[in-house]
Parts: sequence; C-alpha cells; structure tokens
Amino acid sequence: MPNDSAISALIAAWPNRRAFADEIGAPVASVHKWAATGRIPTEWQWAVVRAALERGLAYVTADWMLAIHGRTSCSPEAGPP
Repeated sequence: MPNDSAISALIAAWPNRRAFADEIGAPVASVHKWAATGRIPTEWQWAVVRAALERGLAYVTADWMLAIHGRTSCSPEAGPP
C-alpha cells in the first residue's frame, strides 16, 4: 500500500523511532504500530506535521497527511466533502 511506505519513510527521517516518538510525545510502541500499519491516528497527525516541518521536511503538510490517509481536504467555501 502506498501509505505504508510513505509513513514508514516519514518515520525513517528521524535517527530512530524513539527519537521520533520523543519529539512528538508519543509512546515508542505506538510509533512501531504506525510504521507497520502505515497509519497515524488523527490525534497525532498535527504533532507529526509540526515536527516534520521543524525537521525541514517541507512536503509534510496537513494536506499531505490527509491524502496519505485517504481523506481529502476542502476549502471553507466548498464545505465538507
């Protein structure tokens, strides 16, 4: 699945999974699960986007995160999908 490799690649941008987990405040066991499933729970996505941007990973945006998880964003004018 495409999102499996995208999330795994994102997590691999850190020196190790513990560093990633520490940076966003998540348990390491959760990070292992996210890498295996290719999904980051909604409640962690903003922290991941912020941490990635701070690390210089400019491609990791809210829209990217939505696309990876199979959701689409919408403009306020368009209303919900």
